[in-house]
Amino acid sequence: MVASTERAVGLAARKNGAERTLIGDGAAQVIPGAVVFLVIVGTLLAGSAVFAKWAPTAGWSPIALLQWSLLGTAMVQFAVVAFWKAGSARERPEEQLAMSGAAKFRQLALYCALSGLLFAVPNALAYASARHVGVGFIALCFAFPLVLTYALSVVLGRERLSGRRLTGVGLGVAGGVLLAWQGLGQSPGNTAWYLAALVMPVLISIGNIYRSAYWPDAASPQFLSAGMMAFGFITLSVLNAVLGTELAPATYGWQAMALLAAQVGLFSTLYALYFQLQKLAGPVYLSQIGSVAAVVGLALAYMVFGEVPSPTKLFAATAIAAGIYFVSRKN
Repeated sequence: MVASTERAVGLAARKNGAERTLIGDGAAQVIPGAVVFLVIVGTLLAGSAVFAKWAPTAGWSPIALLQWSLLGTAMVQFAVVAFWKAGSARERPEEQLAMSGAAKFRQLALYCALSGLLFAVPNALAYASARHVGVGFIALCFAFPLVLTYALSVVLGRERLSGRRLTGVGLGVAGGVLLAWQGLGQSPGNTAWYLAALVMPVLISIGNIYRSAYWPDAASPQFLSAGMMAFGFITLSVLNAVLGTELAPATYGWQAMALLAAQVGLFSTLYALYFQLQKLAGPVYLSQIGSVAAVVGLALAYMVFGEVPSPTKLFAATAIAAGIYFVSRKN
């Protein structure tokens, strides 16, 4: 399924003459298929925040569950890559990943290692803080990478400065300040967790820029996703060892194993599509998945955990949504 999806999207990109496009001044038209990917990936991302809060109820430490989920996802995705490569080697030999040469191997290993680090750390922050700050707060934090990624793109010269988009960045930051004020004011004992959750989108934005800027030549999105998961697992293994995290669930009941299996399935789909969307549309467009995750996440937080958003949180969400609109809309 993943392989056929990649072929379909790759064909669509070639038809439109836009293998990799950005939403920015003078940017090419983003191909229509990217919108479908955006909605699917954003919805799955919101679902991952629910797993983070569910983990303790099934006997898992949240970041232990995340660690084993990354290992399982890497195994599943590498198996899919191997199957797809074996089946398509004769059809498209020019698109196979060339691993000859130490320089190319080092480039690929470094890319996957840094991608894994920039993926594992913010996700660990999200998983560890979800039960302290709530799924709704985490979901809203996912909305920030759009404005932050645009701001970083301007600083690095990958996007041109626009007054309209700068206004959007300001609104997004204002929403973040409101979220922080609301969280810290109502739960002063959880100050560190709120601050940790707010660090998460900054690291995600840096990761978005890095993956697009240093994408290895001839590497498929599926292979890079699997590599990121593998190195993310290594990163979390070290982190959990330092923290002394209990890596096993309290009991090996069906709930604990079902939660792990479900999260592996969600991650395997989510991050295969995540990398495909990044290759297809670039880091700024990719960051819009946060707006989808924020909306879906607030709804899930209310339906699953009964988290009723406060007026301040709704006002912050409105400011973030306005910021997203100004950053992402075309001229």
